[in-house]
Amino acid sequence: MKILIIEDEFLIAEGVSLTLQSAGHEVTGIADDLPSALALAGQERPDMAFVDIKLANGSNGLDVARELKAMGVACVFATGNPPNKAQAGGAGLGYIAKPFSPRVLLQTAAFVAKSLSPCAPEAVAPNGFVTL
Repeated sequence: MKILIIEDEFLIAEGVSLTLQSAGHEVTGIADDLPSALALAGQERPDMAFVDIKLANGSNGLDVARELKAMGVACVFATGNPPNKAQAGGAGLGYIAKPFSPRVLLQTAAFVAKSLSPCAPEAVAPNGFVTL
């Protein structure tokens, strides 16, 4: 699965990227704000994105997720500042709260992949994943 990482903390972003790549996912890029996220998503449309809420340059992950959803990209918030259902407004499928384990990250990616597949049986959300 093609995954975009939107995270302004370099070490966290690199750790997420390495974890996803080690499991066979293709990381299409790492963005730290709204403009870079939209540019990367436009170059090589990802299947999903892990989106932090507080980003660089005053960008807000909720705004990023809304823009990506309009492009057909499934978003999951990976954040220490989880949104509530009203704040998310349907922009994200759910969230995993920081700090999260590599296992929860990979289970969440697998859950989204199964959810996006038209012929897959209903996916069960992993422990640590909160739907919005």
